[in-house]
Amino acid sequence: MRYLKIYAQDVLDDDVPDVVYLEFHDDTRTPTISHSATAFDITDDGKLDWIIADDVNQDGVIDAVDRAQAIELAQLFLEFNWYSLDEPFDKYLQVFARDFDDNGVPDTVRLHFHQGAGAPCDESLVYTAALYADGNGQGATAIYQDVNNDQKVDKRDAELVKKFSTLFLAFGWIDAEHC
Repeated sequence: MRYLKIYAQDVLDDDVPDVVYLEFHDDTRTPTISHSATAFDITDDGKLDWIIADDVNQDGVIDAVDRAQAIELAQLFLEFNWYSLDEPFDKYLQVFARDFDDNGVPDTVRLHFHQGAGAPCDESLVYTAALYADGNGQGATAIYQDVNNDQKVDKRDAELVKKFSTLFLAFGWIDAEHC
């Protein structure tokens, strides 16, 4: 299964996440990390403004497009407010797509919010959200909770799930035999 693991840390110890890691995993390979990106807030203004990225969109070239896509997804991830400011830095988001009808188009993007060390598992799963497509690869219905952790389940949560899922699909990091 291919999935994205994304997590943030407060390296400067100022109670604000300033580094976001994107790890693209394929659990059929060893090691499972296929490519990655790391985004930094080097100006300490709350916005990620510098990035080191592999060929995250898999077009064969490491370029500004990879950096722009990765930094946009990393910045949006921070809106979930799902990160650990202090050790053990064990909160992360696992994102993956599925094609249930084997037509080559993802039917759902799943967002699994984990807290715990090691590989994603049921024991570390805290809550989930999902975007279900309308058959043409575009998101139609969001299933969500309070994903931005503002103590309200509202339209902002649905919009965040839809936007994040759409950005994730742009990376093309889906199981080839299922999509």
